[in-house]
Amino acid sequence: MKLKYPIKSSITLGLVGLGKMGIAIVHQIKLSRYFELKAVAETRLNAAIEILKNAGYEPKIVNDPDDMVKIEKPSSVAVTTNFELLPYADSIDVLIDSTGVVDVGTKLGYMAAINRKNIVMMNAEADALVGPILNHFAILSGAVYTGDIGDEPGAIMHYLYKPFHRIGMNIVVAGKGKNNPLVRHANPDTLKQDAAKKKLNPRILTSFVDGTKTMVEMAILSNATGLLPDIRGMHGPSVNNVKELVKIFKRKEVGGIIEKEGVVEYVIGIAPGVFIAVDTEDEEVSENLKYLSVGEEKPYVFYRPYHLPGTETILSAYYAVAYKEPVIAPIGVHSEVVAYAKKEMSKGDTIDGIGGFTVYGLIEKSKKAREEGLLPIGLSEGSKAKRRIEKDQPIRMDDVEIPDNFTYRLWSLQEKIFSVN
Repeated sequence: MKLKYPIKSSITLGLVGLGKMGIAIVHQIKLSRYFELKAVAETRLNAAIEILKNAGYEPKIVNDPDDMVKIEKPSSVAVTTNFELLPYADSIDVLIDSTGVVDVGTKLGYMAAINRKNIVMMNAEADALVGPILNHFAILSGAVYTGDIGDEPGAIMHYLYKPFHRIGMNIVVAGKGKNNPLVRHANPDTLKQDAAKKKLNPRILTSFVDGTKTMVEMAILSNATGLLPDIRGMHGPSVNNVKELVKIFKRKEVGGIIEKEGVVEYVIGIAPGVFIAVDTEDEEVSENLKYLSVGEEKPYVFYRPYHLPGTETILSAYYAVAYKEPVIAPIGVHSEVVAYAKKEMSKGDTIDGIGGFTVYGLIEKSKKAREEGLLPIGLSEGSKAKRRIEKDQPIRMDDVEIPDNFTYRLWSLQEKIFSVN
């Protein structure tokens, strides 16, 4: 395929966050001749230096974006504890946020746009909350805002949704297999040992196990496609194999579980894959799919048995530079993830946010969430309860005092621009 926009010898990257995914990205960049790691931002400076050395780089501590230009050796990488320096570095083509910290993603996405800098938003938590307005700003500035091709929403969008949507198939459902068991009240203490074995931050593993991350990922897919959750939290059935999806993801009147078609979903099982179920009224197309051994009945299910965050992530940067196109980007505010109480809270209690001890998230249609005044989980961290909140009850915005920070102000602006009323 001919490149839409010819690229130079290598695409320069600035990476924010050196957790498990960030480390994988560092090593993947080192393997590829198409990319050059220019700068890294990480709050743990000594850890960052050690990680880069282990990957074969020569870290150079910097405190000014202009200093990054002076680093010309391919093996040398600028290191800073201040992520806000990276958007101002002319030497960087694409930023990658692999932190998972909402406030970091919000600021980095905004700063990328005002500096006309492409960004790969691996930070799903920020993307689900304010991705629509960040993408809006990026488009206005002429930059590319994109999700990660390696994570489930990007993998579904790139490998499954776009191809079948473009050839005219009706999308019945698109979704993922959940990697972990679903335990709504899991917390960093109950998962401490498992997190150590997996070399994960306990809060990150908690967000996986309590289901919040799955809700966040499917909200991202919803906002990029217009597909909606069938019910709050989705159905999340358990399956043993892909063939069962054909029986399950049909409308209720024909023996399935969904009220309507065109939904996002997840299943317990068949992890870590992603799937799509499609349909058509054209009998010739159906006959051809049967001839091709796709399936004997509708809907027709297509499955990719893996997704590769960290490994495939840099391909998102490649598409941004070479084709000026996002792998996945929000087209509107269709769904959001609302906060539910993991435990009873009293007046004055502080919510600790995603992956903590106090809340888990459930996906809901944005229109319904706003009608009920529900609290987006991305705004929950640092909020204080104004009254008693029952366990397993949705938290409303009137129930809490939300910190008046940059993230909240940006979300409020998004509400005005992308009104769902």
